[in-house]
Amino acid sequence: MPLSGDPERRAAQLANLRPTPPPAGNVRALRHGGLARRATLVRAGSWAERIFAELEAEAPLRDDAGGLPLHDRQAVELLASALARLEAVEGWLSTRPPVDEKGRPWPAEDVASRLRREAAGLLEQLGMTPTSRAKLGLDLSRTASVAQAMSEPDTGMRRRMLREAGIELDHDDTEEGL
Repeated sequence: MPLSGDPERRAAQLANLRPTPPPAGNVRALRHGGLARRATLVRAGSWAERIFAELEAEAPLRDDAGGLPLHDRQAVELLASALARLEAVEGWLSTRPPVDEKGRPWPAEDVASRLRREAAGLLEQLGMTPTSRAKLGLDLSRTASVAQAMSEPDTGMRRRMLREAGIELDHDDTEEGL
């Protein structure tokens, strides 16, 4: 259709040719969100924040103030983002049949697999798996046992609990020194 000779109509025709930015928070074209970074946070932002808070509380290593070490913060943020994206992809896949209309697995299955590997690697780096804790020399169950033993008011029971935790006391140790 040729441009109109009428100035008002011509301006309207030309205005239709100019791209307009999508409104804020537009996720209409977002499918599963596994490959997205910014769009996924729009969709699962509070979910990623909740995951981060949980990971921050569960991380085995602590700074002097008892919080998450500053140097681990970025890795925990990456892990929270990966887990939020994985949740979005798995939610998308759960609403679909196992295969697409051509009988093939959904490409999002590969995305979910990559996100699982990414999350597993970050969990390993943060010492949040049994193997990685062992490599770091962290024995959380033994640490808890020693802490429980030291808080036991009965000295005989305390001595037995320490022995079970692998701490042998010398005969010279006094009851006050426990």
